[in-house]
Amino acid sequence: MEKTIKPGRAPRAVTVPLSKSEGHRALILAALAEGETLLPPLPPSGDLRATMDCLRKMGAGLTETAEGLCIRPICRTGESTAAPIRPDCGESGSTLRFLLPVAAAMGINAVFTGKGRLPQRPVGELLAAMEQNGVTAEVRQEPWEIAVTGTLTPGVFRLPGKVSSQYVSGLLLALPLLAGESEIVVCGGLESAGYAEMTAEMVRRFGVNWEKTATGWHLPGGEQYKSPGRVALGGDWSHAAFWLVAGCLAGPVTVAGLDLQTHQPDRTMVELLRQMGGKPEQTPAGITVWPGRLHGITADVSGCPDLLPPLAVAMAFAEGESRLTGAARLRLKESDRLSGMAGLLRALGGTVTECPDGLIIAGGGLRGGMADPCGDHRLAMAAAVAGLACREPVTVTDAECVEKSYPEWWAELEKR
Repeated sequence: MEKTIKPGRAPRAVTVPLSKSEGHRALILAALAEGETLLPPLPPSGDLRATMDCLRKMGAGLTETAEGLCIRPICRTGESTAAPIRPDCGESGSTLRFLLPVAAAMGINAVFTGKGRLPQRPVGELLAAMEQNGVTAEVRQEPWEIAVTGTLTPGVFRLPGKVSSQYVSGLLLALPLLAGESEIVVCGGLESAGYAEMTAEMVRRFGVNWEKTATGWHLPGGEQYKSPGRVALGGDWSHAAFWLVAGCLAGPVTVAGLDLQTHQPDRTMVELLRQMGGKPEQTPAGITVWPGRLHGITADVSGCPDLLPPLAVAMAFAEGESRLTGAARLRLKESDRLSGMAGLLRALGGTVTECPDGLIIAGGGLRGGMADPCGDHRLAMAAAVAGLACREPVTVTDAECVEKSYPEWWAELEKR
């Protein structure tokens, strides 16, 4: 499917979907908690659907009602099942990395599968930490799958901080289920630490406390998560970032449904746009961004890598050179997101230098043309926002890839 965006104004008001990141965590904890949990209606994204389908395979009950999503917990047996279940994670790295240790903590014999770029995304360090604590894991090829047998034992789980905070999040969710105390030790600085903090806070919302240490977390064992009943989720700041940039380039745009007090790291987009000369302000209706004269900045996105695509678009229209750093891990996303973003901007007439961990963007505006998002939902949305301010139309190929995280994206854009 192709979508063509003609230059012009952005939608004046948008309500972003609920946070995909919070949704993954709440779904899993609700499936582990004592009692039923009611979540608000979740976005119909491919990633969240993958987590829901996997939890059903693990024995949770999920029923969509008029009020929201009712979740009944997995029945814990404490013993490995004779026949393995086969959870399909689709293209969702969060689903795989969160549920690997959760299944192992519950003694569920499982063979995890997936598709797209998921088999190329790293998971080895997480599996190594699990294997040092009672689990056997085997990565198979053709077809790709990860077989996990045995039950996690309490202990020390050592992880490198430079690969993925999702490893830490998966263990934060799983380790309280073990019989004894455990410790997560992060070796080196943890990139995207805010996502692990978000997980830790969600764990606390489900009744389990933990202790933050100098190198990670100390977690109690023998715990039972308890459902808080109804669980509220905030709007998705990673999706809002695209609309906030649209406000800078073709606004004003008011983005509703956002919580400024959230633990989502991508809330920093407001401050980054302000540094560039943008004009975001909090209004009764939401966050409103007015067009402004943008100038180049240097931004380290190691703590908020999902912001690179929308930030790169804003920088392409800014005056002067901009630099994005701390983004080496984006080469391991749904695409090589650094290379893909550089290629996309060049195809639209921009001047971009690709670095090992970031981009140097010349600024000055874009012409327009054909944009290939490389099957990456965030690159497709970035191309669409660029199209609002280009001198000529932008045609986005493979436009359906937004269904991975934001199926309503094109419908919202057409409201302009």
